Amino acid sequence: MKPPARLTLTGTLTPAQALTYLYLPFEVPEGIGQIDVQYSYSDAIAADPGLSGGSTIDIGIFDAGGIGFSSGGFRGWSGSARRAFSIGRDSATPGYMPGPIPAGTWHICLGAYKVAAQGCAYRVSIDLIPSAAANQTAFPPRLTLDDGKRIPRRADGWYSGEMHCHTVNSDGDSTAAEIVALAETAGFDFLAVTDHNTLTQQVDLARITTPLLLIPGLEVTTYFGHWNVWGGGRWIDFRVQQPADLERAIAFARAQGCLISCNHPRPYGPDWAFPEVGGFACVEVWNGPWELLNSASLAFWEARLMRGERLVAVGGSDHHFSHRPHIARLGFPTLRVYVAPDRAPTARGILDAIRAGHCHITEAPDGPSVTLNAGGSMMGDRLPRPAEDQIALDLNVTGGTGGTLQLVGSDGILAEADITHDNQPLHLVLKLDGSLYLRAQLADSGQMRVLTNPIYFG
Repeated sequence: MKPPARLTLTGTLTPAQALTYLYLPFEVPEGIGQIDVQYSYSDAIAADPGLSGGSTIDIGIFDAGGIGFSSGGFRGWSGSARRAFSIGRDSATPGYMPGPIPAGTWHICLGAYKVAAQGCAYRVSIDLIPSAAANQTAFPPRLTLDDGKRIPRRADGWYSGEMHCHTVNSDGDSTAAEIVALAETAGFDFLAVTDHNTLTQQVDLARITTPLLLIPGLEVTTYFGHWNVWGGGRWIDFRVQQPADLERAIAFARAQGCLISCNHPRPYGPDWAFPEVGGFACVEVWNGPWELLNSASLAFWEARLMRGERLVAVGGSDHHFSHRPHIARLGFPTLRVYVAPDRAPTARGILDAIRAGHCHITEAPDGPSVTLNAGGSMMGDRLPRPAEDQIALDLNVTGGTGGTLQLVGSDGILAEADITHDNQPLHLVLKLDGSLYLRAQLADSGQMRVLTNPIYFG
């Protein structure tokens, strides 16, 4: 058997290449059982969008299947979170897919997120390690949406969970098993792990036994905005350079039946850089603690509601770190979803209910709840505009003592009520004043505690 072979690829990126991708081809001969990669670059700084004055270079790899859009050659991505990774037939570094090592032209992909004014010198070392074993032909199984699992039905039809969090498969510090354990401790019913640009978290989740409903997901992390994809299916390409690329990637995800959320569209989010591009069904209006500029995400969502778009408000913690103190904690906020009695509480049932807007966001796993109903309709539903433009509403606020309930329409706050009891029903007849929609929120001293989806009119 031949000894390992080392390849070294070097070069310099210029500031003009910032926010683009560079491909470094290399040849893999027959009989290779593992590929080890290390890289370094000059003037390295963290990926935090608020930092500047240096370079942040991301890395990933494509196998001989090619580097084209949504290519089957994609094998993994670690952004700038790792300086080394390995891909083998039976195992790989988290974020990289183990499996066949086909002979042919592979590519290192460098993402030039930030490039220092003086340029950025990079060095990539690749070790090709031979193996006498036969090359396997299959990849490990991933979590699927339709695994037949259902959970016990809750009497009130409301289910709680987390839809945006990360593990060691991207830039988190926890394994998938650790995140599942945290979600179980929080009393959740469902969980989606949405690592950046990779699917290997779905491999880990497929191996875990849990009472939770596990929903396949990933966060498509581009240099021009982030978006969550829930529902499984093929890898979604993140290498967006212009609006047409983003439209194409979103269309690809939608064609697979995925539910899509525009994530944290706020300063340093990053913001949604191509506002002319839509196609997402949800907007993550609440990401982590409310005070982290979530009011900008709320304004982004409401501007689209006022244009007549029916977009579902969702929230998630964006949890990354369990092993050190961090402001973003799993379940802060929590998404609560209503699954009707005639629908099964399955992973698909949860996604269908979110798509319908039958959900609200609360500040914590044990946070307050607000239900909003008009006759037989609830948040997310559309009603004909009522006679004389007024509507009878039934609301119930639990756990919200001391807060102020606000009913919000397309022209602002239409009504307010102080919450003085832990379980407070309200029946209101409200003049709509031509509002396109009506939603509820619970606030306390300027801090958002609950935010519902709207009932729409017309």
